[in-house]
Amino acid sequence: MIKTVSTTLSVKEHGLEAILGAAYLMTDRAWVRLDGDRAKSLTVTLTPKPKTDLKTLKAALEAELAVQKVRWAIAKANAPVLEHVARQAVLFANGMAPAAPAPSSGPPGATGGGDALTAAQQAEIDRLIAEVEVEIKELKSKPAGADPDNVKATWEETHGEKK
Repeated sequence: MIKTVSTTLSVKEHGLEAILGAAYLMTDRAWVRLDGDRAKSLTVTLTPKPKTDLKTLKAALEAELAVQKVRWAIAKANAPVLEHVARQAVLFANGMAPAAPAPSSGPPGATGGGDALTAAQQAEIDRLIAEVEVEIKELKSKPAGADPDNVKATWEETHGEKK
């Protein structure tokens, strides 16, 4: 008889991404089976792989779930910043001047301006973009064949040929 550990998790409470992420991270220690309604709750059944202790699996799943919940909360909170940076990068790569940010109708989370960046976020992004632009100009000013660290040298060139 194969021993397993099962737990039922509420999708509303934990989030689907966090549950799926935690289940995936358990695949190095156990075979994972997910059952249930993706909109309501999922039952995670873990069957230990060889050399894995059955007693620690449930605690490990709970720990991975806690980490995944924090990870996805951070990702969702940073989505507007990431979208803005990606948009500016595409514009810059296409040779277009970055567009001026649209005026915000309120702080993030307020009705109507929920996805707008704060002034501090915008200032930080502008500062980082300026740093990158300076680095790009420095790289473009160097001769094309420059190799100051002699990275392109062969082993024989740097250490001498063995005789």
